[in-house]
Amino acid sequence: MRLLVVEDDPGLGETLRRGLTAEGFDVDVATDGDQAYWRASEGCYSAVLLDIMLPKRNGYEVCRDLRRAGVDTPVVMLTAKDGEY
Repeated sequence: MRLLVVEDDPGLGETLRRGLTAEGFDVDVATDGDQAYWRASEGCYSAVLLDIMLPKRNGYEVCRDLRRAGVDTPVVMLTAKDGEY
């Protein structure tokens, strides 16, 4: 199973990559919203783990743009935010 992890914090992104790889997943990491959109729209992923607060294009925008482009890969939104806004 191939996953795309989208996280702008390099340490956290690497921790997620290592942990998921240890569990048998094939993991790619994107560090900003534009890179996330490009990888998710061009690659074949089983799921995208998507941070909300990202540089260039936030997670909400990435998800919206992927859906508008017809990409229906499941997305799990991750955030350190404590509320909707």
